[in-house]
Amino acid sequence: MRYVEPILALLRRYPVETGLISLAILISIISFIPRSHASEPEVQGATAIQSPSKDVEEHDEIEDLTLSVEVSGAVLYPDVYLVAPGTNMKDLIDMAGGLTSMADHFYVGRNYNLARLVGDQEKIYIPYVWDIQNGTFYEQNRVLEYLQPLYLNNDKAPLPEEGGLTISINDASLQELDTLPGIGLVTAQKILDSRPYTTIDELVNKKVMNQSTFESLRELIKL
Repeated sequence: MRYVEPILALLRRYPVETGLISLAILISIISFIPRSHASEPEVQGATAIQSPSKDVEEHDEIEDLTLSVEVSGAVLYPDVYLVAPGTNMKDLIDMAGGLTSMADHFYVGRNYNLARLVGDQEKIYIPYVWDIQNGTFYEQNRVLEYLQPLYLNNDKAPLPEEGGLTISINDASLQELDTLPGIGLVTAQKILDSRPYTTIDELVNKKVMNQSTFESLRELIKL
């Protein structure tokens, strides 16, 4: 205690100097305290880089839609649509807004199989009334084939006999076209890509197949 009283007396005698010395000591202590949050910006930056962006998520959703199909003609919104495998023609027409009042509904009802699954890069044209009237589209007499199975045990369907059922190059699916003799999946896809046809001779004119192949199929195909 004998040392305390002289120190206190000294502090009372020099109050300003004492305050400055105390402030300097406090600043020195604070400067040695570790900054625990200094690395937080880097952590936040790394987290931001690893987090998937909204654009990436939307891109992944688009990749799930793998078929690109064009719908044109007498529909409300003709366009190219990205659809999932397993989409049928009715689904696609509904996506395009449905048939317009200028579409030939009777022709579509008789000639289009709305339950048929669409293929990749396929073009579907819905005819207007005047397309039928001016002969751009016409239909041949046919026998209704509601009771005729299209496939049997996943094998190719039997070829039509002369004068019997024929395959439409405007409406048939990729699998149906593949049943034709000499037509593989590559040529069948070319037939789909070059639709619509106004005559069967356009298979040669549009270079879908050569003349000899066409002559061998002439009796087995129709519009």
